[in-house]
Formats: sequence, C-alpha cells, structure tokens
Amino acid sequence: MLIGVIALRITSIPCVASRTDMPNIEIICPCCDNILVIDTFAKEVVSHRERKKKESLEAFLEHEKNKPAELEKKLAEAKEKEKNRSEYLRKKFEEAKNNNDLKDPAPSIMWD
Repeated sequence: MLIGVIALRITSIPCVASRTDMPNIEIICPCCDNILVIDTFAKEVVSHRERKKKESLEAFLEHEKNKPAELEKKLAEAKEKEKNRSEYLRKKFEEAKNNNDLKDPAPSIMWD
C-alpha cells in the first residue's frame, strides 16, 4: 500500500562535507510536507526547510475583498495625522512668534 508520494529533485548544491561533485537530492517528506536535502555521498540529511504553503483561492479572495476597507482606514489615519501635524506646526509657529527670546537678539559686537 502506497502511503504518500515522495517527490525527488536532484540539485547541484555542492556538499562541503563530502568534497565531491555528487549532487544532493531534495525530497518532499510525505509526513511533514517539508523539504529534506540529502547528501548522496554521506547518505544523510544535510538540511531541512519548510515548504512554502500555497494560499487557497478562498483566502486570497477574502483578502482582496477586505483590501479596500484597509486602504480606506489607512487613508483616514494619514489624513488625521496630517491634520494633527499641521495644527501642531501652526501652534509651534505662534509660540515662536510670541517668544521674546527668539526676537532680534542684541548684537554681540558694538560698532561705533
């Protein structure tokens, strides 16, 4: 009885440990659905990495359906931030205009 399909892919990743030109084999594990890279010379697993999961069509459509609402929210936040920023700058300008310390200072050199 066949439990799962094992996909093999021969790669040209040189194995540093074996110092040979024998290719490594990538196997998709039927249990964990991750990629195992096997050194053909040493006959052991060299590395293990997760396989990229493909997004389902329903999840993609749900994400795309919610995208306009997210963009509207970001736009509203940016507008509010800009409004607050311009109000902040206006207040700072008025404070600086009314501050006597920032008005024309006395000259440091007295000319005759």
